[in-house]
Amino acid sequence: MHSYIQLLSTPTADTAGTAMILDVGKQRYMFGNIHEGLQRTCIQRNSRLSKTSDVFITGTTEWKNVGGLFGLILTLADANAAAIMSEKETARLRKLDETPEQLAAKADKLAKHEAERKQALAEAGLDLDENIGVTEKYGKHQLTLPTLTIHGGENLTHTVATGRRFIFRKGMPVDIIEQREAQESKLTSDERDPDWTDDSIQVWKLPIQPSRESEAPRGVSPPRKRSFDEFAGSDLPSPRNEVASVDHPYTDEYIKGKDHDLRRFVVTEMFNSQWRLDALSETSLPDVKMPAVLWIRNKQTSKLERYYPPEDGPYPNIKVLVRRPWPGALVEKLPPTKPSKTAMSYIVRHYPQRGKFNPEKARALNIHHLVWSALQDGAAVKSRDGVSVTPDMVLEPTRKGGGFGIVDLPTRDYLTDMVNRPEWNMPRIMDGLQAIVWNLGPGVASHPAIQAFIQQHSELKHIISAPDISPNYITFDSTAALVIRLNQIDSQRYNIPIHNNISPMVPPSEDVGEVKDVGSIEAIRDFRLQLEPQLQIQESPTKQPFLDTRQVLECTPKEVLELAKHAREDVVSNRLMEKLTGQNLPSQDAEVICLGTGSSAPSKYRNVSATLLRVPGCGSYLFDCGEGTLGQLRRLYNPIELDSVLRDLKAIWISHMHADHHLGTTSVIKAWRGANYSPEERQVESGSARENPMSFVEAIQEKKLFLFAGEQMIRWLEEYSSVEAYGYDKLVAITTQPATSKAHRFSFMDWRGAQVGFRTHDPMM
Repeated sequence: MHSYIQLLSTPTADTAGTAMILDVGKQRYMFGNIHEGLQRTCIQRNSRLSKTSDVFITGTTEWKNVGGLFGLILTLADANAAAIMSEKETARLRKLDETPEQLAAKADKLAKHEAERKQALAEAGLDLDENIGVTEKYGKHQLTLPTLTIHGGENLTHTVATGRRFIFRKGMPVDIIEQREAQESKLTSDERDPDWTDDSIQVWKLPIQPSRESEAPRGVSPPRKRSFDEFAGSDLPSPRNEVASVDHPYTDEYIKGKDHDLRRFVVTEMFNSQWRLDALSETSLPDVKMPAVLWIRNKQTSKLERYYPPEDGPYPNIKVLVRRPWPGALVEKLPPTKPSKTAMSYIVRHYPQRGKFNPEKARALNIHHLVWSALQDGAAVKSRDGVSVTPDMVLEPTRKGGGFGIVDLPTRDYLTDMVNRPEWNMPRIMDGLQAIVWNLGPGVASHPAIQAFIQQHSELKHIISAPDISPNYITFDSTAALVIRLNQIDSQRYNIPIHNNISPMVPPSEDVGEVKDVGSIEAIRDFRLQLEPQLQIQESPTKQPFLDTRQVLECTPKEVLELAKHAREDVVSNRLMEKLTGQNLPSQDAEVICLGTGSSAPSKYRNVSATLLRVPGCGSYLFDCGEGTLGQLRRLYNPIELDSVLRDLKAIWISHMHADHHLGTTSVIKAWRGANYSPEERQVESGSARENPMSFVEAIQEKKLFLFAGEQMIRWLEEYSSVEAYGYDKLVAITTQPATSKAHRFSFMDWRGAQVGFRTHDPMM
């Protein structure tokens, strides 16, 4: 068996954390931070994720660690659905190409082989069902939907469930295994069973807590506990549909369990629902929840026609056809949660590896070749001579399975709990461990405790990734090379991406000391460590960890540079400047900056939708905010300039609820809050923006960020704010309602039930 780990990302301006792949033959697992930009990073590095079955998220549940999860799920679901369709079509075409005679001959051959196999198993003294591998190989192939299992800390299920209004896929069921605070691993003095296993690996989860208790940032003030009927309606198939009684009092633990069941139900319906797009149900018009797309059946032609109800009502009592909402979206509001400080880490081990099978010995013992696999699987068989043969007679000695750990420590507060974990002294876990990948926050790597731990376990390879250690290299080489060439043509409009192949993005703090050389390895993208069959550091397949900007500059043809020079001279000519001045354009010095022009999903050359408008003297405005928008800003502006842009940011407009238009909003809001509020001010959260009693005039006068979006977008941000205090309370969230000319619906803006701005029938407004 061959297996290796390969780093996909380290902390840079584009990628907020560290992620890596564990490749075990035909199976792949992802470990680390599923940050914004991870999907695009995999495209850039040509790292295929189609075989990924499990994702193990490290660290705390917050956006910098899970911001790329929605996009990753959508990509994997679509890729699996396409692969299944392709396999079905290939099987159909293959069947069409074969003649009836060929099909009959094939069936006879399979039947003959199956009979021979059964006879060989019976002669070897094995049950016919023991060696199922042969049956699977030669039996009828059945297509099944692959399941993506996501492992992580508390609030992971809640985070995924908040996306129910804009995430819906049927190509891949998703299962979330969340380490909750109430779940503590049962430890003995010297042993502990793995928390999760499959056919290839064993995983021990290490939930690590901070040792120094500080006041937790508060998110949305949790309202009273509501019944399940209030959340979703009594017709949903969920175990929460119960009534309080003497036998089932609503204790805190009981309510938390039922709340978690509700969230799990939502996630299940998001990815494994039987809902169909083309299924319509007949409903009375007054009972339809608006807005909705309605149809009626023409009595004369029996064809379906769109129906537009009167805008101001009352609605006529007629029957209309409407799509039933898919079950996940029927839950109006999730039960609130609170931020969790638990940081997840993992130890991963391979199973003991059986020795290599020796076919010469098997032939010498007169063993039928069809039962060799049974010996390899550990079963004793009988030879054709009736002699009992055990696996050790034909296999080389068994050796211990290798493994690695991935430890995520956001701050120094987590060090005490980490070094005192009993797992480090358990032979079953540590005997054979080969390496530890350290995913550390700023200032952690220089702490004496972690340096002493590394020296104590010097027999292991230690790979360290941290924002104050890892260099801020360019992540997306292809688009950076293109921008660098354009910079040679027009340096005023195309800036060379901010990067540094030596220094980290976060400078080391003066009060944390220096990182001593204790034999660790600095993490870099594409770093590959082979685990099986033997430990070995492998050369990066790319052989070039960083983009060679000098080479990019030298590749631009001299003829192009000469033409660009003449074009620049024409642009700054007096004749053109006089023409532009004469047009009397408003805000002539305003800048429109395209941060992302892609759609649907990030690509190698283009990020998803985001446009920045900078108006000197007025402020900055962001139109759409797709995943990775903050990373684009960090590449465009140095830290001082970026701080100025964020302090000037007045408003964000979200055009619609497609994921590629808004998944970067949370990180931008958090960065805006960091630029406009001191750490002391950020510690005081005033609760939900909807619950803040200030007037609209007061909101304008306060240091607030305006958000213009649909109601579903604002609800998503509000639900997620109970997971992480990212600055939702600093928003003035204004609901926008677009105009529809056919339905004669006004376009308007709403703030806490009060109309602001203007009303218009113009669908362009």
